[in-house]
Amino acid sequence: MTGILALPEGCIVAVISFTTPRDTCRLACVTTTFRSVADSDIVWDHFLPPEYSSSSSSSSSSTTWSPLSKKELYFRTCHNLIHKGKMSFWFDLLSGKKCYMISSRELNIVEGDDIYEWGWYSIPEGVSISWWDQFDIPNNCRFPDVVKRVNMIQFEIGGKITTSLLSPMTTYVAYLVFAENTICWVYDDPAEVSIGLARSDNGQNRVGKKRTALNKQMTPFSPFV
Repeated sequence: MTGILALPEGCIVAVISFTTPRDTCRLACVTTTFRSVADSDIVWDHFLPPEYSSSSSSSSSSTTWSPLSKKELYFRTCHNLIHKGKMSFWFDLLSGKKCYMISSRELNIVEGDDIYEWGWYSIPEGVSISWWDQFDIPNNCRFPDVVKRVNMIQFEIGGKITTSLLSPMTTYVAYLVFAENTICWVYDDPAEVSIGLARSDNGQNRVGKKRTALNKQMTPFSPFV
């Protein structure tokens, strides 16, 4: 053996541990030696945060986590519902950082006009496409409850997350994820976005604030942290 394969297995483990989860999966396809190392718990333990067990233990799934290898746990945890199905959790495959999606049930949605234009729908398991069609709801929703807004003119959405859940020393970007029906008018009125401390009074301790036009080609809001 020559090159990196001539190194002791512990050295190869150390090298792979400094890569990303995506690169590790690619290296596993190179040789049997790389596969053995790349699939080991020692390598994947570097990609899992110390508190991963607490994240998985609060999962709404009844899966037993303890018999799983660290690699299996990493991928099994991805896009799993936590916090009573009101939040989705996964690891970014490229960076290994923790990501979260907050459901509409967990958001504070304030109506700007007619309250009767709102509708909440609980999605049964195993429903057919025709069930979705009767309510004009996309059939790829990530959460069991969805909200539908008709004739939206003005509204306000507020959400919060505990910073201890996030990966340290990481710049996060927030996205607003929604689906539109066949008829949708998008105006040039700017959307105002701000971020701050949950206990601040009247937003006085805002970290950042930005106004941007809301359209189909809208880029992600610039991070404030």
